[in-house]
Amino acid sequence: MRVSTQLRDAYLIDNEDVGGPLEPLSDYLLVKVDETAEKTSGGIMISDKAKEPPPTGVVETVGPGALHPESGTVLPIDCKAGDNVMWGRYSGANVRYDNADHTLLKDRDVSMVWTGDLAADSVRPIGSNVLVKVSENAGATASGLLLGLGAQDKISLTGEVIQVGPGKLLRDGGRGPVPVAAGDSVRFRDYDVVEVVIDGEEYVLVGTEHVICKWTA
Repeated sequence: MRVSTQLRDAYLIDNEDVGGPLEPLSDYLLVKVDETAEKTSGGIMISDKAKEPPPTGVVETVGPGALHPESGTVLPIDCKAGDNVMWGRYSGANVRYDNADHTLLKDRDVSMVWTGDLAADSVRPIGSNVLVKVSENAGATASGLLLGLGAQDKISLTGEVIQVGPGKLLRDGGRGPVPVAAGDSVRFRDYDVVEVVIDGEEYVLVGTEHVICKWTA
């Protein structure tokens, strides 16, 4: 009887016994939400223009991939079970599953992925996003946190590219080119950036569509 109770509890969704495991469809991910976003050993993550860190969690299950409406190609998913992920505060559909907080999240809403401890060399940006180490004189507040980058320069900021994503997903399942590489210096617009502090250093995740120019020292 004890084993039967444990199995039944594993299939509780919002306190309702559904009798089987939750399986995400299309390009959805089932993510177990971290209790606090500040628990990673790499550092405290600070979201764009806010004191509240963006949510993080661990991918438990992934869907089969979305079918492109024109090409009919099943598009691959950038995440896999066991990945740590970070996403925007307003993305996902929250659900109570297996007696823990989870969210059902589209893979395109994921900002970055990492395995193990959070570190700059373990971060994997999603899609056309890149991880940029912000220049020391760009947007730092008195506390040293990136709270409102646009307050210093409402047009653009500079930094060094540390990691690049695989590129924009195309209709045939291929990837578009990424116009920058790790080690490039870039100037970028501060629209829709996600700010993160890793080991006390300030970084942003920014889409390459917001990168204005690049140069190599």
